[in-house]
Amino acid sequence: MTETTTPPPAHGPHRISFAECRVLIVDDSRFNREILSRFMQWVGIGRIDMAADGEEGLARLRATSYDLVVLDIGMPVLDGLSLCRRIRQEPAWTDLPVLMQTSTANDPAGVKCFEAGASDIITKPINPGECMARVRLHLEKQFFFRNLSDFHRRLQSDLKLARSMQTSLIPDARSIAAAGARHKLSIEGHFEPSDELGGDFWTLFDLGDDQLGLLAADFSGHGISAAINTFRFHTLIERIPPQGFEPAEWLSMLNRPLKDLLPVGQFATCFYGIIDSRLGTLSYAAAGAPSPMLFHNGQVTMLDASGLMLGVTNNPSLTADTVPFPRGASLLVYSDAMTEADDQGGHLIGEDGLLRLVRQCFPGGENRLARLLAAFDTMAARPLADDLTAICISRV
Repeated sequence: MTETTTPPPAHGPHRISFAECRVLIVDDSRFNREILSRFMQWVGIGRIDMAADGEEGLARLRATSYDLVVLDIGMPVLDGLSLCRRIRQEPAWTDLPVLMQTSTANDPAGVKCFEAGASDIITKPINPGECMARVRLHLEKQFFFRNLSDFHRRLQSDLKLARSMQTSLIPDARSIAAAGARHKLSIEGHFEPSDELGGDFWTLFDLGDDQLGLLAADFSGHGISAAINTFRFHTLIERIPPQGFEPAEWLSMLNRPLKDLLPVGQFATCFYGIIDSRLGTLSYAAAGAPSPMLFHNGQVTMLDASGLMLGVTNNPSLTADTVPFPRGASLLVYSDAMTEADDQGGHLIGEDGLLRLVRQCFPGGENRLARLLAAFDTMAARPLADDLTAICISRV
């Protein structure tokens, strides 16, 4: 190896700073260690450690965190190939760049080095420009990889927080139980986003001693954009509460500002129903929602929930009706993930498949929704392509 006394001139765009990087040089030749150290300084590396053999290098690796390691292939005690294998056996060092010095006599194509887990090779006699270029390349890759990993961790943390916030919009077990006890209803709810976040939303409204409101909405798409729309919708509901309005009237009132809030091409299917325990009725309005199922005395009735989705026009065409809801009746409101899912054979479950599950699972008392979802899980192919929401309300 020929010692170079001055660094080559820098060319090209401004590179990132390596002043905070730490490099370990493992070589049994003191002369080689000093030359390589000088090359590292010319690259701009601020912290350089050295070891005279593989065992010393391994000890330093265990004591200090490094950004890059340069190994010589032939060393006493523990050679470079063995040390490289030991490095790759440690999960914490899986992505640590390892550059190995080798000669064409020892490893002509560098095959042994790469098989041992080396990131790259530097052939002897070492060319200063090539050596520094390879060091820069792998440090830059490491820099961007760590930045990407940090960004991914922050994103996951933000998504976890956002999912927690979205889940908080949906009634929890305590509020569901309280509403059920107050209105003498058995209420079960399930929300399952297909991504970290979803576009489904449902909630309950206590409208007085004898009336309970149920709202279920499904925004187009899923993921972050759909979840943002659920927050927008929740804000609208707080500004325009449903008390004192008929279902169709209230949905029309929500539609007007929702159309201005939603980007072009986005919309929401929606079902809003009022259960009146004194009258024994269900009054509802719907905007392009999946047909709710009303179960009573072993029979299932599909309610008409067609109409134009919310957010499409200023004057949506809603479906509205009032139907009997006697004691012993159960109402199932669900998102289209249940009917648009494929079964294990690759066939669409559809309304007919869900109807069969309801007829199978709803007779027999409590926990109707839990039994239905368990049966659905055995039938449906996972993962689901859309967010799943299901609510079952039964008069007891």
